[in-house]
Amino acid sequence: MLSVREISITYGENPVPAVADFSLEMKQGEIVSIVGESGSGKTSLVRAILGCLPGGGHVSQGEILFEGRALSGLGPEEWRNLRGTEISMIFQDSGAMLNPVRRIGSQYVEYIRTHERVSRKEAWEKGKEMLEQMRLPAGEHIMRSYPFQLSGGQRQRVGIAMAMTFQPKLLLADEPTSALDVTTQAQIVRQMLKLRDEYHTGIIVVTHNLGVAAYMADRIVVMKEGRIVDAGTRDQILNHPSSHYTKNLLDSVPAMGGYRFV
Repeated sequence: MLSVREISITYGENPVPAVADFSLEMKQGEIVSIVGESGSGKTSLVRAILGCLPGGGHVSQGEILFEGRALSGLGPEEWRNLRGTEISMIFQDSGAMLNPVRRIGSQYVEYIRTHERVSRKEAWEKGKEMLEQMRLPAGEHIMRSYPFQLSGGQRQRVGIAMAMTFQPKLLLADEPTSALDVTTQAQIVRQMLKLRDEYHTGIIVVTHNLGVAAYMADRIVVMKEGRIVDAGTRDQILNHPSSHYTKNLLDSVPAMGGYRFV
């Protein structure tokens, strides 16, 4: 489904790439977790896949293929048709991506009607239904609320609902649980796994939390300073890591009674 072939990502005139020689092959319905410290290039990578690198960032080397089609050659209209339908993204803080002075319903209806020819009433009902599928009770109330009236977990569920509206083939999740309490983190992780099971959606999860990666991912990629330092199945990375950096990451996870919680 997705093929990332030795890409490098640079910003502006800086000759040092933020990401260097990154490769990834991903199948439909697979969950891949990209783990690394802040500044390791994780977010740049998923934004490159979505074609929305900020601050003059660009793919300076390599190519990204989605279902055999090179994403680098897409025009604005082609990207508009692809984003939100076949490829969607959950941002680190979905609340920050919502307009604070517009109600959820107004933004959701606009989003749906951008990609689908439906009436405002039909779009409203579709949005409300998706919110309720994400275990947000009283979808009508959520649609009529402003972002600041919702908790962090509720806003994140709104982001997931919007991202899954058109049942994308690929979901990019950038630190989807980092700003949430532990209980809400567990709920969001279970919800994403349910999406994979129900819709066979492939998911790339960017996180610095090895516990989240260990629980969710089929494969784990470990990054440091813009490069891959380790990659393999969940079992390989957790039980037989090849790099000292990965071993240090695993050693930093708290243990209790000799049992490590990843």
